[in-house]
Amino acid sequence: MDEMRFGMKGVLKKIWAVKGSRPIQIKQQGFKSGYVFGAVNPETGKRVGLIFSNVDTETVNLFLEMTSESVEKDVHIILVMDNAGYHGAKEMKVPENITILPLPPYSPELNPAERLWHWMRGQYLCNRVFKNISQILEAGCDAWNKLTDSLVQSICAVSWLSEVLGS
Repeated sequence: MDEMRFGMKGVLKKIWAVKGSRPIQIKQQGFKSGYVFGAVNPETGKRVGLIFSNVDTETVNLFLEMTSESVEKDVHIILVMDNAGYHGAKEMKVPENITILPLPPYSPELNPAERLWHWMRGQYLCNRVFKNISQILEAGCDAWNKLTDSLVQSICAVSWLSEVLGS
């Protein structure tokens, strides 16, 4: 589980162009952002996601509640989370069927969701200019909805998780 900020401070990526031409790209320098909250199961590719215009303990609680309700009653979820301040807030409400597995400090490379964010930025959210927050949130929804189970499986596969799960 993790969050990704995206928006007017976009990413420029290489593009195809006719040999000898000089393609022009615009890099937006605005300050509006959206946030994708996502939880993925690297083994199956199943995922739960929400798009917000801000990030705080309240939005984390909404996401945890939705994640909890996305599985059958007898399923217990282990969420790998980084140490963002709002992930450890006293006001955070963790449902009974979720256990939080905190990552060691300063180790984003261990979170499978970080790999997904990098891929989404490079494929769907780069080389873009947004007029307003609505366009930003819509782009985040479109990017999330383009994901498939097999794509999430291949992007989020991490060796340490396979070893822990014994698969």
